[in-house]
Amino acid sequence: MGDRMSENLSSIETMNAEDSIQKQTKLFGLIAEHASPNRLFVMLNKKIKTSGYDAMMIPMNIRADDFYFTVSNMKNSHVNGAYIAPEYQEEVVDLLDEADEFVEVYQKCDFVLREGNRLKGTYLEKNGSLVGEALADEIFEKYIKG
Repeated sequence: MGDRMSENLSSIETMNAEDSIQKQTKLFGLIAEHASPNRLFVMLNKKIKTSGYDAMMIPMNIRADDFYFTVSNMKNSHVNGAYIAPEYQEEVVDLLDEADEFVEVYQKCDFVLREGNRLKGTYLEKNGSLVGEALADEIFEKYIKG
C-alpha cells in the first residue's frame, strides 16, 4: 500500500521543470488558512512545468493571527507574489502599498505582487468567472509569462 501511495504521489507533477527552487526561480505563494486542499497551486504548477518556465506556486497554510506578519514580510522576501484565498481578501487591502482600480471598487484583493519592497494588489476574480483552471490560466498569463 505504501509503495502504491508513493507511486501516485510521484506521478503528480506540480514542480517547475527542474523540480527545484533556484535563486532566480519566480516564487509565488498561495496564502490560505487551509492552502493544501486548494488545487490552484497544482493546476498552475502543471502549466508552468509543461511550458518550461522557472517558476512555482507553493501553498502556505497561514492562520488568521499570522496573516498580517506573513504578508507584511513579503516586502523583504524572495516571494514574487501570492494568491490570497477568499478568507483574507478583505483584510489584505489594508496591507497594500498600491491597489488597482478593482481593489478600490470591490475592497477585495486576491493577488499581491511584490515590486521591490512594495506590495501591489489586484482583484482577478471580480466577475466571479475566474475559478479553477481559468484562474490558474490568468495568473500564468499575467504573472509567469508576462
